[in-house]
Amino acid sequence: MNHFREKAIHETELTEQVPPMDDRVFSPTEELDRITAGGAMKREALDWRGFPRWIRCFGFVALAFFVIVPLLAWLLNVLFE
Repeated sequence: MNHFREKAIHETELTEQVPPMDDRVFSPTEELDRITAGGAMKREALDWRGFPRWIRCFGFVALAFFVIVPLLAWLLNVLFE
């Protein structure tokens, strides 16, 4: 009697451990990024805290404008209908 059976692995299960990825971001244009920018984009590049304060403030004002103006227009449309 064989007491040592192989574990049944489903076709979607991993057969080996996948090594963890570094801080690279998936980009469909990775080859182009490597040619033009010298490498793939890193997660550090997406950190908004690295921008100067005036750019962050402008971004927050622009984001608020693009959110508040449509909401205000919708509200005024509903109220005066």
